[in-house]
Amino acid sequence: MTHAIVTCSEYFTELALNELHRHHKHLTCIRQISPQHLFIKHSASFGQFTKPSKNKLPIYLHHAFPVHKNMPLDGSLDDLTRLREQAHDLCQGDFDVQARIVGDYPHTMLSVAQSIRRDHVLVANDLPQGRVLSLLIDGQCAYMGISWATQNLSPYNGGKMPSDEPVPNRAGLKMIESLAAFGIRLRPGSHALDLGAAPGAWTEVLRRRGLRVTAVAPQEMYPWLQADPDVSSYYMLAEDYLGQCDTVYDLIVNDMRLDARDSARLMVAYAQHLRADGIAIMTLKLRMHHRLSLMDHALRILRKAYKIIRVRQLVSNRREVTLYLRRRDF
Repeated sequence: MTHAIVTCSEYFTELALNELHRHHKHLTCIRQISPQHLFIKHSASFGQFTKPSKNKLPIYLHHAFPVHKNMPLDGSLDDLTRLREQAHDLCQGDFDVQARIVGDYPHTMLSVAQSIRRDHVLVANDLPQGRVLSLLIDGQCAYMGISWATQNLSPYNGGKMPSDEPVPNRAGLKMIESLAAFGIRLRPGSHALDLGAAPGAWTEVLRRRGLRVTAVAPQEMYPWLQADPDVSSYYMLAEDYLGQCDTVYDLIVNDMRLDARDSARLMVAYAQHLRADGIAIMTLKLRMHHRLSLMDHALRILRKAYKIIRVRQLVSNRREVTLYLRRRDF
């Protein structure tokens, strides 16, 4: 019997549970600790539980860790002593510590982690290589487990990939995470088309990687992108640019706030301007009702022109999923 904490977006909890049940029919959700954290149990081992995700990452799940101990907390300094004792009783030898806190709790994540093992606390950009002691505190209870970092769906704490790269707005984080999550290596000198580009977070990330960018949006781009000779801006709707586009691109990206089906139709129309075997990255905006049927419909539209390589609800996504596409041969 395995007990575990799984992490997902607060906007997709139901779909994350559905995804879990598709692979694990006998899984039970004991309780929802927070909008993003589920305490579950399963009849198999933790290794068997995460095995389906080794070859293909799930869409909605960001992170998981086994729960081998849980203990009540009262917020006193004695909590730190008892957490240290429980941790060292659970695991001997070398291990790193990843701690998270949800809700109100008087001690910080750093205080908790350092009380367990001061010399092996993972800071923001550290990537664990071996065993990880994972700890989630909800204010009244601590959930603790030991596992290999490679078993936890993501080696990062809670699945959130750290990045030191500055971005002009939150949208830039989506592009950075997309490139990492999908294993995409962009070739400097390639030509990208950014649909709905303004104010330019995705264009900025692409330019830093050496790509030339055609940016299409009715709003203005950031001033430094307007002055960039390798950024060609067209201040119009993507639908209007389609009629005058005469370029073949290596990459098309799309983060427009359109209905998912309309965005998919637009991408299919632009596929003729993507080189053979070229790739695309796009988000599908999913309203809160009928999200699954909406996404399925959009994917059916996209399959007319693209092979869908990956679909992922990234940590930096909100009410949306991100797609990695490759153009089909016409």
